[in-house]
Amino acid sequence: MKYTGLTGKIVVPGDPEYAQAREDYNIAINRYPSVIVYCSDAGDIANAILWSRKHGIELRVRSGGHDYEGYSNGTLKMVIDTSTMNKIEVNNQEGTVEVQAGTRLLPLYECVYKHGYTFPGGTCPTVAISGLVLGGGIGLSTRYLGLTADSLLEANMLDFEGRQITANYHCNSDLFWALRGAGGGNFGVISDYKFKLKSKVDNITLVQLRWDNNILARNSFLKVWQEMLYQLDRRISLFGGIYKAGAWVNAFFYGTVSEARRILQPLLDIPGLTLDTIKYVPFINAIKTIGAIYPKQEAFQAAGRFVQRFFSREELGRLIDIVDKAPSENNSSIRVYSLGGAVRDIKAHETAFSYRQADYIIALVSSWHCKEEAEKHRRWVGVGYKYVHTITCGSYINFPYSKTPDYEQAYFGHNLTRLQYIKKTYDPLNIFCFPQSISLPS
Repeated sequence: MKYTGLTGKIVVPGDPEYAQAREDYNIAINRYPSVIVYCSDAGDIANAILWSRKHGIELRVRSGGHDYEGYSNGTLKMVIDTSTMNKIEVNNQEGTVEVQAGTRLLPLYECVYKHGYTFPGGTCPTVAISGLVLGGGIGLSTRYLGLTADSLLEANMLDFEGRQITANYHCNSDLFWALRGAGGGNFGVISDYKFKLKSKVDNITLVQLRWDNNILARNSFLKVWQEMLYQLDRRISLFGGIYKAGAWVNAFFYGTVSEARRILQPLLDIPGLTLDTIKYVPFINAIKTIGAIYPKQEAFQAAGRFVQRFFSREELGRLIDIVDKAPSENNSSIRVYSLGGAVRDIKAHETAFSYRQADYIIALVSSWHCKEEAEKHRRWVGVGYKYVHTITCGSYINFPYSKTPDYEQAYFGHNLTRLQYIKKTYDPLNIFCFPQSISLPS
């Protein structure tokens, strides 16, 4: 096949770089694309779109390669990869930052921190900004600063004809609405973003709590968690979880250590803490400490849902039973990610992120080292998900799961119909499609 018309760095099967280039963060995903194009600018993206259409090769859009189900990749597909587009420019006078689509979170955090700012991004340092913001974007600053998408001011997108489209509050506002929460790869290829920098910061309080080898703590954790979230100080955001032998929490608090300890008292009262770290540190140090927890790559299965009510004692007991049947002592868990606070400041209809009233996200996550173990981990997530699905409402698009029933309704809720018509406006030929993409209206 000839690649005339393609620009950027082209990688195809047989090239020395292909084996690594086709891999995603989740190494349990095995896809074999026909061609991978590493784009350096909007022109490369446009050329790739037009080439794929001319040759009848379906395309996928990849920035950081962290899609849980590998939907940014595909066998016999073209992958438009923006990971080398990583320029960052802070405008101190405007209090904004312009970010190219492939920028990873750690360099972004480091850059804005040098200018005295925080940023409402995620916790994994190698996630790219595109995958995060287009699905809404949660992290350990979410309750204080809102979703990543809530800071977005503008995005530039290449459409199905390779034309550059600017979307903001005043120009293509329907597309701008959709880009804030409807997930990546549905409407076109984003080349760059402009964000409002909301908060100056130096130090924050970093929280790390663990209850290792403590079944009693594990069994009481979720009850304490859901009660604590009610009227929780919005300056604190928490991620936590339970596994076979214990529980854990990581948090950022935009305040002092003494205030944090007061707020966290319900958790601190759970007996048997094996790690009790609550310290006032530079924001960037907190980012790096949490980021260091993530492996470079791993093989895993995950599925996440939104929680919008208290679970009963019986429901909490069922969740404990699920954990007890986990295939791994330490690498299978039920995780929880706090919402509320600033997320609820924006009304549900103002962006495509449907679940602003949710209290938190609950997810089943299981990882493995040997391929032979994969099936039992996937089975555990699948069985657990069937139960969690019955007690929750809606799924988080950034935690996609291939077995989600009626996935469009689950991810987009009451916004689905509007999104389908926006899809028709900007991608009428459904060029940007993948196994769980937004469909055209029927």
